[in-house]
Amino acid sequence: MSEEFESVGESSEKERPERDDSSVGAGDSPKENREAEEWKEKYIRLLADFDNHRKRTLRELEEARKFSNESLLRSFLPVLDNLDRALKHVEARDVAENPEYKALVEGIRLTHKQFLELLEKNHVTPVPSEGMPFDPEVHEAVGYTESESLPEGVVVDVYQQGYRIHNRLVRPSMVTVSKGKTA
Repeated sequence: MSEEFESVGESSEKERPERDDSSVGAGDSPKENREAEEWKEKYIRLLADFDNHRKRTLRELEEARKFSNESLLRSFLPVLDNLDRALKHVEARDVAENPEYKALVEGIRLTHKQFLELLEKNHVTPVPSEGMPFDPEVHEAVGYTESESLPEGVVVDVYQQGYRIHNRLVRPSMVTVSKGKTA
């Protein structure tokens, strides 16, 4: 049986064409070299494109993660505005000193403080406005007023506080701006 395998092995070797050493470098023609260089260049570009796509996708995912809570934040801001209004109303009328309302006012203050701390923890910051120069990028002017003490173009009053999340404006501040002194 071993003779059969040997004979099969021998016949297969005889059927194979003998390799000519002169054909070893024959495939290296200038045309084939050019094609190989073109494929190599395409491969390198494809790798670069893939790497750029990977980096862009990671950047987009990170941005989506950072700003995913923006719509939720927008829906909570009116609640914070109402807490601000309640506190301003209390301060304007000296209701805080009334013993009947003292606990209620303190509860509103604590809720307001807790809300602001929660926003800060989630990288939400208020837009600096009152006393600052008017900036149309972050302020929305709802009116002008004459002011003896402030120069023209300075924010006098803030009607609605603006906020940013990770330095992206969520909502501009609604403000009145000084016209300057009356002539």
